Amino acid sequence: MKNVIFLGLLFSLCFSCSKEEKVYSPIELWNMAVAFDPKVELVPIPNHEAHRRVVCSQYGAGCIKGSGKRVLVRKVELIVIQFNTEEDAKKEAARLGQWYARNWLLDDVHNEPVLEDFVVRAFKAKKGQAL
Repeated sequence: MKNVIFLGLLFSLCFSCSKEEKVYSPIELWNMAVAFDPKVELVPIPNHEAHRRVVCSQYGAGCIKGSGKRVLVRKVELIVIQFNTEEDAKKEAARLGQWYARNWLLDDVHNEPVLEDFVVRAFKAKKGQAL
C-alpha cells in the first residue's frame, strides 16, 4: 500500500513539474553551443556597423531587450535572440519560417544546412510551423 501511495505522489510531482515552462538562460545556451563545437564564437559588432545589431524592434512580442547576438558557427553567422517564453519564440519562429530552441529564436537558419545541422544537434531545435 505504501508503494502505491509513494508512486501516486511521485507521479503527481512529476506531472506538475512537466507543466513548468522550460527555458534556457543565455549561459546555458552558450554552454550547449560550446560543448557541441568549441570553435563557436560571438561576433562583435563595431559601433560603425550598428545596422548589424540584433534588436527586438525586428522581432515580435516577448523579445528580451539586449539579448540578441550573432554567433559564428563553422564560418556562418547564426542570430540568436531570447524570448520570455517558449511560446513567444515558437510564434516568432513560425512567423519568420525559422527555428527555435525553448525560449530562443534561431534566425537566418532556414536553407543553411550548416546551421540547421548545428541547431538541431546542439540545441534540439525545432522549425517553426506556420500558424
